[in-house]
Amino acid sequence: MTDRKFLKLTVPFMLSTLTQPLMGAVNTAVMGYMPDPKYIAAVSLGAILFNTIYWLFGFLRVSTTGYAAQAYGARSGYLGMLAFFKPLVIALLVGFACILLQRPIISFYLGFMQPAGDVEVLCRTYFDILIWGAPLVLLNYVALGWLMGQTMIRASVFMQMSMNILNMILSVAFVYGLGWGVEGVAWATLLCQIYGALLSVAFMHLCGRFDYKSLPWKEILDWHNFLSMLQVNANLMIRTACLMAVNNMIAAVGVSLGTTVLAANAVLLQIKDIMSFLLDGVANGSSVFAGKAAGARSIDYLKQDIRISFKWGFLFSIILMAGYWLGRDFIIGFFTDIDAVRTAAGRYELWVLLYPLCGFTALVLYGVFSGITWTAPVRNMMAFAAVVFFAAQYFLVPLYGNDGLWAAVLLFMAAQSCFLGYMCRFLERRFRQMAS
Repeated sequence: MTDRKFLKLTVPFMLSTLTQPLMGAVNTAVMGYMPDPKYIAAVSLGAILFNTIYWLFGFLRVSTTGYAAQAYGARSGYLGMLAFFKPLVIALLVGFACILLQRPIISFYLGFMQPAGDVEVLCRTYFDILIWGAPLVLLNYVALGWLMGQTMIRASVFMQMSMNILNMILSVAFVYGLGWGVEGVAWATLLCQIYGALLSVAFMHLCGRFDYKSLPWKEILDWHNFLSMLQVNANLMIRTACLMAVNNMIAAVGVSLGTTVLAANAVLLQIKDIMSFLLDGVANGSSVFAGKAAGARSIDYLKQDIRISFKWGFLFSIILMAGYWLGRDFIIGFFTDIDAVRTAAGRYELWVLLYPLCGFTALVLYGVFSGITWTAPVRNMMAFAAVVFFAAQYFLVPLYGNDGLWAAVLLFMAAQSCFLGYMCRFLERRFRQMAS
């Protein structure tokens, strides 16, 4: 394994994953140029809710990537087929359950957040449209995870980039061209989710080359065969639940500090997410190579993956910090022209600067541990980091307000990095046990 081989896979992943936060960034920016902060606040709350729902089941993509990469490393078409259809069953069941439970979901969420009345009305409008895309989004997760694990780079990149670029175009057209406001952003996203699902089906038909007449439905639906996958997924689900609890607390604290601070945090969180997703491209690369190492049962290949992933994760973190610092005024100005929101965001911009340095180790190792499907450390890492965050914000927010909240966010990321860094001591022993 070489730097060139790693970057050949990772850079396209970085570019494609970048379009996902850019989609949210454009939606935030479109609302940020509306005449009142309530629009950006409402879409921000709605986006956090859907992130909570979808990221809670984001294991469908992550674990599918791991299993598909292991099938690729083992050169097994049969395992590759199971790696797609098993999580697909879960994805469709969960997606339709979200539609059936939409009323209690939104009522509980808004009851917890307690935003201003006008913000709540707009947030409900946004949710009522987008919830119908839940099965489509989770289908796309499984297909994308499979394509990434099988190193079908062009297909996975095209799926993400075309879907998210289309969303950006439609958001601007519906809001400014047709004057649909929050409804325009929601409809643009839903149409792109439909497009993404159709594209997923097409690519899986072309790239999967499955023999549908002889699919092992008995094995796919046999609950005994789900146990190991469900254990992996349960750990990742707990990890994501902790992450979403933290994100929702960030939003709740923002609500308590006023609509302007909530809107400013929405801008800064979008910038943070762009950084996070770029580094997540490195994590995706490390996950695929770790999965291949597990499939081939090669500890040397895994060590090379970790070493190269760390090197490039650190270098990309420095590049992100430099780019953000040099262009911070332009970047914040891109999201909104409301002076009060821009001023508030500028007060807390330095916290975002430190985010890549605190978080890159956790993201890279998350990819490695997920790739070999040893996810218990990932679960424990996020639980530990969540405790650190809640304790920090409990003491710091009353003393320092929004600065205390952002300090807690950085402590949250640093705790993840430290925990998984410590768990690397046991990685080789665990890998050999799994390979034996």
